[in-house]
Amino acid sequence: GSTGDSAGRGEPADPGLQEPPVRDRPYPSAPEHLLVSPPPEATDPSPAPDPPAADPLLAETPREQKEEVLEVAPPRQPRDEEPPVRTRQSTVYFIKVTDDGRIRAEAVSRSGPATSSPLTKAMEALISGPSAEDLNKGLLTLLPEGTRLLSARVESGVAYLSFNEAFRFNALGVEGHLAQLQQVVLTATAFPTVEAVQILIEGQQTAYLSGDGVYIGRPLRPGDFRG
Repeated sequence: GSTGDSAGRGEPADPGLQEPPVRDRPYPSAPEHLLVSPPPEATDPSPAPDPPAADPLLAETPREQKEEVLEVAPPRQPRDEEPPVRTRQSTVYFIKVTDDGRIRAEAVSRSGPATSSPLTKAMEALISGPSAEDLNKGLLTLLPEGTRLLSARVESGVAYLSFNEAFRFNALGVEGHLAQLQQVVLTATAFPTVEAVQILIEGQQTAYLSGDGVYIGRPLRPGDFRG
């Protein structure tokens, strides 16, 4: 009949029953703000797990943790509470040449840490020579260059001071030797326990400091020197 004829003639099917091509399908109506694809949502429908219970030891604020550390650490002693370093004043003697050419010994104060051997420290300060301030005042030393103190001891009011061989040679001769001995004797007898000084060379007692006749075979006192 008619159905077969229409099919045989290749007539198109009922347009109401034919699906439009995919590219021609209209998109379902949606709000404009959804026309841009939103970020994909998590596909897991299960609810998010509860956060782990906070450890009470870790729940402290940073300030509380810092305070705890300070409580555990030993307290640091403030600098202003540190015991002060004990110092000791000593007197050393340098030489000043007067306007008329005379040599005169002049005392200079030295300060340093307190020590169990103050006489040795005073002699070392003497051997070190005058400071820049002392030089500006016209002070100098006549101890020979290279002089070293080898030992120092005090017995019955006498200081036994041993020097190396360099102590024996003074370019100024007798006058220089007397001046260097005066520097040593006055510096040593500035201590109340020292009344005289016995000069030793390399630990040995010697009659003369050098060949110019300066006698050092007995203990020397401040009164043995002029000026």
